[in-house]
Amino acid sequence: MSHDRGDSHWEHAKTWERACRHIALFLWWAAERGLASEDHDPKVMAKGPTEHFIGMCDTKLWDDDFNEEGSAFATAEYEGYLKAVSAYAKSLGIGDYDIEENEATKQHFFELLDRRLTAWRSHSTKLANKPRAVEAKTTVVKKQPKKKTAKQATKNPKKKSKKPATKKPKKPAKKPPKKRR
Repeated sequence: MSHDRGDSHWEHAKTWERACRHIALFLWWAAERGLASEDHDPKVMAKGPTEHFIGMCDTKLWDDDFNEEGSAFATAEYEGYLKAVSAYAKSLGIGDYDIEENEATKQHFFELLDRRLTAWRSHSTKLANKPRAVEAKTTVVKKQPKKKTAKQATKNPKKKSKKPATKKPKKPAKKPPKKRR
């Protein structure tokens, strides 16, 4: 499953760098927290997260870019993250694609995503530990045939019986007559 794609932001961003910066930031955070796949080394990403993302992911963020927990978190929280990106840009008085790739941006979003991860894990743990209702035993009830009305009973009096057809055993093939000499 694709979580985000740079090409879906291209029209407004006008460059791959601007279209992918917020996606790369999310993946970088995931790599730093051990939620990304082994393809994304946090030390390498720290040198240039957007450049790494564009080069390694071809501008697309997929489930395969995460480990199992990271993928589940991204599925649950990525849309909220996009809203937070917009809110942050608005608070700075800039457009969504004008957010700089710098230490202040990293710190802001890493702290935000850390809080969301903690809340998500807490919620996931509560769901996993929630007692499940005991499944009721089901009894198969044989359907009773519907009673026919007088009209239905006279409608088709020669209804075939529902006895299973019995197959007649095949007779052995007749031997061809012997030719006389």
